[in-house]
Amino acid sequence: MIRNYLKTAWRTLAFNHTYTATNVVGLTLGLLVIMLIASLVTDELSYDRQWADAGALYRIRTVQESSDSRITFRPSGAPQGLAGALAAQFPEISAYTTVALGDRTFVIDSTTHVHADLLVLETDTHFFKLFAAEVVKGNPNGIVRHAKNLIITERTHRTHFGGQDVVGKLYYDLPREGTPEPFFVNAIVKDLPRNSHLYADAIVIQATEQAFEPGRAGNMQPQYIRLSGGTDTTLTAKANAWLKRQFPEQDSKPVELQKIKDIHLQPEAGWRGPMRDLYLLSGIGILILVLVCINFVNLTFAHAVKRALETGIRKVLGAQRVHLFAQLGTETLLLFGGSLLLAFGAYILVLPLFEQYLGHPLTMAFHRSPTMFAALAVCWIAIGLCCSVPPTLALSRTKASHELKKRLAAFGLPLHLGTTRVLIALQFGIAMVVLSCMFTIQAQLKYLDAKDLGYEPTDLLVMDYTAWEGKAQAFKHTLLQHPEIISASFSMWTPFNGGVDIKTIIDPANPDKNEYLLSLFADFDYVSTMGMRLTEGRKLDPSHALDAFVYGGPAPETAFPNVLMTETVKKRFGLQADQSAPLLGVTPVGTLADFHGTSLHHPMADFVIHGQRDWDAGCLSVRAVPGQKEAALAAMTATWNAFFPNRLSRINRLEEQVDNQYLKERKQFQQLAFFSGTSMLIALLGVLGIAIYTIERRVKEIGIRKVLGATTGSIVSLISGSFTRLVLIAVLVAAPAAWWIMHRWLDEFAYRIDMPIHVFMLTGLLTLCCMLAVVGLRALHAARTNPVDSLRDE
Repeated sequence: MIRNYLKTAWRTLAFNHTYTATNVVGLTLGLLVIMLIASLVTDELSYDRQWADAGALYRIRTVQESSDSRITFRPSGAPQGLAGALAAQFPEISAYTTVALGDRTFVIDSTTHVHADLLVLETDTHFFKLFAAEVVKGNPNGIVRHAKNLIITERTHRTHFGGQDVVGKLYYDLPREGTPEPFFVNAIVKDLPRNSHLYADAIVIQATEQAFEPGRAGNMQPQYIRLSGGTDTTLTAKANAWLKRQFPEQDSKPVELQKIKDIHLQPEAGWRGPMRDLYLLSGIGILILVLVCINFVNLTFAHAVKRALETGIRKVLGAQRVHLFAQLGTETLLLFGGSLLLAFGAYILVLPLFEQYLGHPLTMAFHRSPTMFAALAVCWIAIGLCCSVPPTLALSRTKASHELKKRLAAFGLPLHLGTTRVLIALQFGIAMVVLSCMFTIQAQLKYLDAKDLGYEPTDLLVMDYTAWEGKAQAFKHTLLQHPEIISASFSMWTPFNGGVDIKTIIDPANPDKNEYLLSLFADFDYVSTMGMRLTEGRKLDPSHALDAFVYGGPAPETAFPNVLMTETVKKRFGLQADQSAPLLGVTPVGTLADFHGTSLHHPMADFVIHGQRDWDAGCLSVRAVPGQKEAALAAMTATWNAFFPNRLSRINRLEEQVDNQYLKERKQFQQLAFFSGTSMLIALLGVLGIAIYTIERRVKEIGIRKVLGATTGSIVSLISGSFTRLVLIAVLVAAPAAWWIMHRWLDEFAYRIDMPIHVFMLTGLLTLCCMLAVVGLRALHAARTNPVDSLRDE
């Protein structure tokens, strides 16, 4: 019996090749997209769940509030030594460690100057009590005192050290400040898990542990603990009560415990964190799945019309309902099973490209996890069987007398009935939502690219904050000797590096509200080098004493340092050029056009620029001659190597850094472009099924109309008209949904476009054209058929 079902199902699918091909293409394409999305989402959800005691591991972080309590900060660090101090006080803490993630450059071969840039975990001797690692060679606990201890992973050993015997050897780093330090390689361990926020190429163990000193200001460090008893809520309360007793004369900042499994997915960013992106991807995956199911149901209903006569004959010959379910179920199993195998093969081929696009490999993948593939197969087949139920019921419940006339009485579904209209409109609506989101993101990205930042990032090179060791002015003078360099400037801050001083100011218009003023310290060439625009007054000049005011100097109390202010600062605080501002403690001598210190996600900050003469440390910005940026970069590198041969520099192209601010949004646009194309193709396949169904139902009507003189164009217009109305309905349904989704997405940006109405018109027009291309071609074929063939009744 089973063999007969399989043979009949195979012959049916082979004979109806159009139905089979459209179904297989839609199912395979949809499943491939779903598998890629599921792999990414599953991988993101798996972060830091592989540790043996993941449920008992927590990170200590400080809770800080702004002076007006409007903003709460939760930095990832806590005062140095706090974890050890808490472990000594509270027995429920069974282990603790301090872990800082950074990068270091190690000299592999001093003769050939080969070096390796490694992502490094800097920690202490307690690390392996919380986070286990499988040792390949050496002893990670064999700490030596005369050097920092370096533990490398297998991948690092193979990639950067060529698989040579390195355990027990010393290697030196290339520091950004200070002198090179020795590192003793004491072990090689298995690669750390990729799906962890602690992933690194190497581990540096500090032999000494920093103590907790409440009376002194110390570094803020990421610290982890393991609880062996009690709850994190109880311990948090006890820890904060103990901390208050350690700071009797000053306010201690409270701490809280963050589960290690929440660190990757629930950062401080909230709605703008990774979870929002996972919700978006999961939503798209669900929409694609719905489209696939609707597509299959529509095509199966269209096919059911052609086999109504066959089903009626089988019923007359004694076929039971269970036989019909078994036969159609077998066909469904073949379709969904075949699409599963095809999609899985395509997944294996596409996944490396997908991982390259993401920038990191996926730990959770279907071909690497039999459990994931088994769950996928079961769910996919179950979905297929569920989707086959409606058309199977339509065939099984229809009387044989109706089926012999090629009608489905119970589920007749002519195009004017509601069920078919809902399915088609839903397909178009889903496709248009995704397409509208893509066009909106594209419009916002164009706005971001065209937005005036208040400075000119093109042809600007920036050296990260570093120590100059008394050579700053000589370094700058040497750089300016190169013809490809226009100007250079030192500063404590650039848009992506360094720091500013933050001063809290009482808002003159609202004494109950505080404003924040950012003080940027730079030399006298900063404005011209950055390409900022002076709209009023003069620039800072080294010939004016107060243009480079020295705090703590002998100047009288009434002498405020001269600064440059932005237009926003001038308006907000009612300032005038060359008039002292006691509220701010400065005298503005010039006004700059507003400039964005951060990405356009954030509001523009209030800046004043102070002049500074001497530079022990700071950033360096260099303006290159247009078209000579690479030559200027080479000149900066050569000059750095001449001045600091044993130190590493980091030089960035500011234009690239500006573009990379919106890398996530660009990837979202690319993803939506792919998903919108996929969803539109699947929707059109479903519409093709309904078009086939409609034409099958109206083939005699078309023949009669042609005999009575109807033109080919009028017949095509008649068949396409009902689909056109459904597209218009879908636009009305999809527009509010797309507007709500994109309104939430655009809320991330302090500077954004208004929701473009023309996007919905463009989406509807594009969908209409695609629909007419599919339905019109099928209708044209039917309209050009000889009426003799249309009116023939077999």
